[in-house]
Amino acid sequence: MSYICTIKKSHYFKCMAKPPPKRLPAFAIEILTSHPLALTLPSAAFGMLCRLIFHFILTECRPIPPDGDNLRGIMRAHRSTWMEHKKEIMIIFEELAPLLKKADEHYKQRRAAVTAMGEKGRVSQRLRALANKPPRSQPTEQLTPIAPKRAPVTPAPQPLPTDSAWR
Repeated sequence: MSYICTIKKSHYFKCMAKPPPKRLPAFAIEILTSHPLALTLPSAAFGMLCRLIFHFILTECRPIPPDGDNLRGIMRAHRSTWMEHKKEIMIIFEELAPLLKKADEHYKQRRAAVTAMGEKGRVSQRLRALANKPPRSQPTEQLTPIAPKRAPVTPAPQPLPTDSAWR
């Protein structure tokens, strides 16, 4: 991916900016908000669960790290808060993980289908445009390159005036 680097007085460091983050599909939020136990969590635990699910989706449903500081780091939780809500969060996540994987596969298949249909539509548009284009006129005789007619490059020599001192 290439980034456009425009240097203006007000945006001098624009080319140093990070690329835009990946967008989170809506199905992750819908699945999370439809789970009854997730909605009963306190706000800190719900926030940790949200971060864990977002990380799971954005890393293409790869397995999460085992219990420990890496997992707590993904959720950006304090140790005491993590220890208090760890069991509830992991139970809910284990229930939601298969649903999230299935929804992610379905989402990717639909995106691929839409992309393929878009490409197919572009091809048919191009073919239609070529068919509607009038044909080029054919030359009646053999084309030969014609040199342009120009005035002579060097003028004819002029006689020297008789009163010249160089004679």
